[in-house]
Amino acid sequence: MIIAKPCVTMKGVVISGYSWDRKVKLDLTRTAQCLRERGYTVKKLLPGMMLLVEMEGYETSVYPSGKIIIKLLEDAKRGERLARIIYDCAGVLEVVS
Repeated sequence: MIIAKPCVTMKGVVISGYSWDRKVKLDLTRTAQCLRERGYTVKKLLPGMMLLVEMEGYETSVYPSGKIIIKLLEDAKRGERLARIIYDCAGVLEVVS
């Protein structure tokens, strides 16, 4: 299950991926490589901590827990679409869908 909601404190969208069957954990190195291959700009990778990537002009923070923050984005549906790309690269899209 993917939940996207606006975050008013920092003006952005917060997305979380959940599964009843297994714990969601992202390999940020694998995710960064896949996003690079798809043409997105990886700004910073701290393996096991955080990935910063620019997607469609938005700075996006990705965490190993599956939490994603897209700064300055106000459209939750667009945020969910971008999150699906990230979860697909992480290999967990089927788990959270």
